[in-house]
Amino acid sequence: MFSNLKNLNLKRVCVARRLSDPASSVFQTWFQINHGEPDQAASGKEQADLSDIGYTDGPSSSSKPAARRQDKIRGLLETSLIFLCFALIAGQLPPDVNESHYLTKAKHYWNPDWCAGDIFLGSSFAHWIFYVLTGWLTKLFSLSIVAWIGRIVTWALLALAWQRFCWKLLPARGLSVLAAIFFLLLNERFHLAGEWVVGGFEAKGFAYFFVLMALGSIVSRDWRLAWPMLGCSMAFHVLVGGWAFIAAAFAWIAMQLTEFDESRSNRSRFQSTVFKIKSQLLPFCAGAAIGLLGLIPPLLADQAASPEHSTAARMIYVHHRIAHHLTFDSFPVLHVARFTVIIVFCYLLSCWLKSRYRMMYRRMLPFYFFCIASLLISFGGLLLSGLAEQNQQLAQWSAGLLRLYWFRLSDFAIPAATAISSCLVIYVWISTDRRITTRLSCLVFISCIVAATGLLVVGKFADPRPRADLRSLPKYDDDFDRTMDTYHNWIKACRWIAANTPEYATFITPHEQQTFKWYAGRSEIVCWKDIPQDSLGILEWDLRLKELYEPQRRYEEGLMWYSDEYLKEIANRYEATHLLIPQGTVDLAIRLGRPSTTLKQVYPEDPSEKSTYVVFEF
Repeated sequence: MFSNLKNLNLKRVCVARRLSDPASSVFQTWFQINHGEPDQAASGKEQADLSDIGYTDGPSSSSKPAARRQDKIRGLLETSLIFLCFALIAGQLPPDVNESHYLTKAKHYWNPDWCAGDIFLGSSFAHWIFYVLTGWLTKLFSLSIVAWIGRIVTWALLALAWQRFCWKLLPARGLSVLAAIFFLLLNERFHLAGEWVVGGFEAKGFAYFFVLMALGSIVSRDWRLAWPMLGCSMAFHVLVGGWAFIAAAFAWIAMQLTEFDESRSNRSRFQSTVFKIKSQLLPFCAGAAIGLLGLIPPLLADQAASPEHSTAARMIYVHHRIAHHLTFDSFPVLHVARFTVIIVFCYLLSCWLKSRYRMMYRRMLPFYFFCIASLLISFGGLLLSGLAEQNQQLAQWSAGLLRLYWFRLSDFAIPAATAISSCLVIYVWISTDRRITTRLSCLVFISCIVAATGLLVVGKFADPRPRADLRSLPKYDDDFDRTMDTYHNWIKACRWIAANTPEYATFITPHEQQTFKWYAGRSEIVCWKDIPQDSLGILEWDLRLKELYEPQRRYEEGLMWYSDEYLKEIANRYEATHLLIPQGTVDLAIRLGRPSTTLKQVYPEDPSEKSTYVVFEF
């Protein structure tokens, strides 16, 4: 009888608490959907703290069909808002920084005759799954339209996965949108090695979609679904998915250790451990097998190269071309400092949750272990960077490992954990602390996040040029009109080339650009952005850079520092048919005493007409 009275009083308290605190009722509903019943082993203080924010027994309102339909509508609305945030942050005109790199490769994969003589496009296809599944679109649409189609699909998938992941962790509907905004801000402005998640259309976007889907399963303790998801991520992008796979394995082991029951006998604990391993073995192997689809092609790319060639190519790749992503000593001090700030901030948030709301902390715990693994991986990259500075032999050895982007995963995981933990703490404070100062502080913090992200968006659209051109074409800080004229004249020259030169034409191009193939659809001898994916290709790429780019960087007259005879010799060696250079270098060379070139000018068609760029035919 006393037990029945106790349950009746508990139900009355629950009803009263729901009526007096709607926010707590929402929190309770979330907890029951995602967690089940409260942990009976929790301490009395913890139970009291949980009751303050609505952790109580009672039926879940979401068991009703009407409530489930309402949740679906809310989920669709949140996903749409997150998609809008992604579009605002990455919706500049194509091509994006990497789209001119990957989409031209995808087009060449499906049409090998397109830019057939290009050194980059003819190299190995490291992300072949992406090219197979998306490259066919380039046979139907222009590269720009393909970029928009791919962006919309990628952003939608990322928004869906992010919203699903956040609903597993955050107690109130709508918080996933705020978490997305905060994550975008942190990923853009507090990264360490320049890794981004939301951007242009490339394999990495699909890879992070599967990582987020896997994390949603992991925090729900559905590890068996997570491994195939991570395998799919590896298939699209072996480094994104591979590091996430390793971090998830670390998180699973860590979770087993934290849940280790010392009260059970050794035999019972051993049997339980064996059972858990067996339950994960098949999905783990399935994920690894799927991941091999992305791993094997890069491993086979260097089969034709000797060990000496492979070592030399890795040194070029790691310490020259991609050093700003791969070696710790290349990171600006500001990047290291601000990334350290969010690590400390995320740690403090996790400590607060652990001390006050252990059930909520346990819900986040697998993701926190995932973040710890990402930091340990980054620490490995730090050690390798230090070894590379000791001597040449260690530098060559470490280059083979540093090319694996050791700092990539932490640039995603730490901002994501910080954003979600911040939203969780904000909701708890608003739900439990009725003081106006607390709520005002939370609103000010939210306003600052939204305002800072808004300023970030405004800054991205301040320059209307596509990001690939913004990063590579000449920019004149004190003359915006000249900057835009250079951009428009670059496109004009490329379009003339596309319309007036044969498809087999091959060009020597300016060093300050990366979009020639995108606009002109013609091969180029070398481009600084487009580094091949195999060792022999990298060595040839580096040789061409030194011969064709060094004069452009060292001398004001650029390639016109060479004589016409030597330019023709270079053209014969690399089978180039045309030369595209800035008009200013031609005029400057003449003023410095160089004889007028005997090369045939084909653009502008009237030699007396001045343009930003000029085309000669060999």
